[in-house]
Amino acid sequence: MYSINELVPKDKFDEEAIVKLKAIDPLIINLKPIIGELFEWIQDINWPIAEELCIILAGFKPEDIIPPIRMILNSGDDTWQFACIQFLIPHLSSEVKKAIAPDLLRIAIAPTENEKLCEVDELARKIYEGYMDS
Repeated sequence: MYSINELVPKDKFDEEAIVKLKAIDPLIINLKPIIGELFEWIQDINWPIAEELCIILAGFKPEDIIPPIRMILNSGDDTWQFACIQFLIPHLSSEVKKAIAPDLLRIAIAPTENEKLCEVDELARKIYEGYMDS
């Protein structure tokens, strides 16, 4: 078994940490102490581990991932918002999508100037409408 700290990537190429994360059951093991650190690794979706980490994070307990997702969607960091909306949200359970829907809707209908400039509002609208229709 791995120590919880071994599950946090050390750098953007740390595939070994990704393999370890895939090998555990996030519904059984308490990963809450490292959730924030894991979400930091999706701030730049161009990092080699970021897209795969989005898929892994989507499988975590809803109560553990809803707060950081909501924080990201309201962070004002358009790069992080984009990564979250485009690469994480499509993999989330219906329960989590429902919980974050108000935050996506806020971006879609009342975006900040930066969210408009970076077209995060359009992406939020597309994703929101897509899973509200399903």
